[in-house]
Amino acid sequence: MRRLVVKAAPEMARLDDYALHSAAVQMGRSRNRLAESIQDELDQRHATIVKALRRLPDRVSLEAAWQEAVTAGEIAGALWATLTHPACDPILAEVISQQMHMIQHQAGASLRLDIAHYRALQEENAALARSLATAQQRCERQSQEKAGELEQLQAQLIRTRSEVISRDTELGALREELEALRAAVPDQAARRRLEHQLMYQEERNARLCLENARLRKELDAALSAPAPSVALANASVLPDEVAPEASLEGHRILCVGGRENVVVVYRKLIEQAGGQFLHHDGGVEDRFGQLDSALGAADLVICQTGCISHNAYWRVKDHCKRTGKRCAFVENPSAAGLARGLRCLLSDALVESQDEVQTAVSGSAMTAGMQQT
Repeated sequence: MRRLVVKAAPEMARLDDYALHSAAVQMGRSRNRLAESIQDELDQRHATIVKALRRLPDRVSLEAAWQEAVTAGEIAGALWATLTHPACDPILAEVISQQMHMIQHQAGASLRLDIAHYRALQEENAALARSLATAQQRCERQSQEKAGELEQLQAQLIRTRSEVISRDTELGALREELEALRAAVPDQAARRRLEHQLMYQEERNARLCLENARLRKELDAALSAPAPSVALANASVLPDEVAPEASLEGHRILCVGGRENVVVVYRKLIEQAGGQFLHHDGGVEDRFGQLDSALGAADLVICQTGCISHNAYWRVKDHCKRTGKRCAFVENPSAAGLARGLRCLLSDALVESQDEVQTAVSGSAMTAGMQQT
């Protein structure tokens, strides 16, 4: 307004804000230079909406456009464009004036709320500023502490590097001394090889002594064994099987695993040899509690390793090792395999402990492998 007054009415330039506002409103009631300047200023400022509302043909559409602007909150330009529209009559102007009066009350209330909110924001901003200053001071102290720790670590790193350099130097000197000693004793490598060979020969000799003792024990037992042992090797119950009637009489033979279609053959083989047949499927359908009770009742155990679960295998092995009960592990689930397991059990009766047989056999195998190497 003051910019327009300087050009259109310089005599009003010295008035204060309220007096200038009142004078401008009064001069706007008639056609004069200041009123025309105000008209041009408002037309330019709200040219877009003025141009849009100029296309409306009647009062009804103009009032609808005004209500839409009030709902949208775009009141300033719509107010000027509606009041200056040719279709705006005194009735519509009065309606608009009444709405603007109420809008001013609402704006005043909103302004008071905004002021209160602004003051609350100012107080919150001050509290946050104080918190920020405290945090900055704490960060500054922590930064100084970390800088001190970093200096200490750097000093420690320098000391560590110097120690590493001195150790590397000492290590190099020791290596040179070792090379000199090796050069002074040229046959050291040959001596080391002879020492290793001597250790191997001593170990092999111990294994051979153990094997020799076992074989002597088996030979003495074979010489003192009764004649039915020969009949055991020659008799035949089924093809490729044995019928150790005298040896299995009164023994309970537990077979763990095996195919279902040959279980009948297993039973026939054991019973014809004079033994009592027990069977457990190895955890397929029978419970493991039944396996423990069957192991406790059996005198000899044959484990078909190819068709039982891992849990059943380890249960059988642990029980036989813990109780010293004789057990043969058969890989192929067949009647011939069962017969071979029986032969193994009967021959192992000459040895007091299953662990001794396994130690001797594994030592012999190890010796043969080392000799082959």
